[in-house]
Amino acid sequence: MDLDLAHVRAFVCTAEELHFGRAAARLFLTQQAVSKRLQRLEATLGEPLLLRDHQAVALTDAGRRFLPHARALLSLADTAIAATRAPVMPLRVDVWGPVHVPLRIMRQLALGELIFELSMRRGLDSALAAVERGELDVAFGRPHDLGRPWPAGVSRQLFFLEPVAAAVVNGHPLADRPVLTSAELRQTGLWLPFTDKPSELVGLLKAFANHLGVPVEASPLNVGVEHTLDELRRHPHRVTPVGAQWTLPPDITVIPLSPAPFLPWSAVWRDDNRHPGLPHLVELLAKASAQGDWLAFDPATDWLPPPDRDDLPT
Repeated sequence: MDLDLAHVRAFVCTAEELHFGRAAARLFLTQQAVSKRLQRLEATLGEPLLLRDHQAVALTDAGRRFLPHARALLSLADTAIAATRAPVMPLRVDVWGPVHVPLRIMRQLALGELIFELSMRRGLDSALAAVERGELDVAFGRPHDLGRPWPAGVSRQLFFLEPVAAAVVNGHPLADRPVLTSAELRQTGLWLPFTDKPSELVGLLKAFANHLGVPVEASPLNVGVEHTLDELRRHPHRVTPVGAQWTLPPDITVIPLSPAPFLPWSAVWRDDNRHPGLPHLVELLAKASAQGDWLAFDPATDWLPPPDRDDLPT
């Protein structure tokens, strides 16, 4: 005796719904098609499985005995089909650090259709080498000031401009300013919580300071945002750059800058990467960037170094 799984599935749906219309809707079939499948199953088994009248549907004794085995058959069939398919491999993505834009974007895109395996190398200068070696599928960062030419066979796509602001401890003489101008920054200087790494961020911030004529002080051995804020508390005269959209403790004041610098974020991947999820991720980033106007830039009020301006869409 050969059982048709389509007939078995029609029986299970009808037994669970006890209603031909609802069962047909679940199966995307007409009621007539469901009824025919049930009749053929009953003919195969030689036993009626359902009692039908104009008011309701009920299981016969044979139907009640058959139902758990029918469910097991469908489950086994689904397992067998899944076993023939290649396993879904996660996209290996580097997201810099816990407060940065890439992690926030990945959280938005992790909707079940893509699976991610995340790392935090805190800079494209180190993540890019992992992309070239095939250890990462995607990395994020600013593709300039890396201290090396852009590698052949690696693509990049600009998708986000993150506004950069200034952070001071509460009580700083500038803490009540609605915006910090170049004249005020020239008086205080700008403190960078790193000296050479990440090189693309150091290059951006030093170029901004040089553009405004602002003196720069830098400290080595940064180990994250908490370390930066602790250093800021120990030296309350300092002014340091932060992401304007970061969530920081209440004893830290974030002040917009004029002109407003931006940290450009690009997605980076190897051209010969054949991960099936990679084109979908790139497409999602482009669509989200366009819908969210993530690349809005006004040259009258905003600032980017010339290489980054060249990356902007025309």
